[in-house]
Amino acid sequence: MLDFLNPLGLVAKYAIIGAISVLIGNFIASQLGMNVAMNYPVAAISGAVGGAIGGWMRQRKGKTN
Repeated sequence: MLDFLNPLGLVAKYAIIGAISVLIGNFIASQLGMNVAMNYPVAAISGAVGGAIGGWMRQRKGKTN
C-alpha cells in the first residue's frame, strides 16, 4: 500500500498516512454536522505523531512495509 512512500522509511510512511487519515476523518465529521472541536493543524500533528508511533512499533517487530 502506498509503495511510493517506502523510500522515506516505515516511521515516516505511517506518520504521513496518519496525518492524512485524521484530516479526512475530521473533514467528514464536520460535513456530517458533528461538532468537531479540533482544528486541522492540531489534528494533522496528532495524527502524524500517532502514525509515527505505530510505524516505530511495527518497525521494532521487524516488519519492512
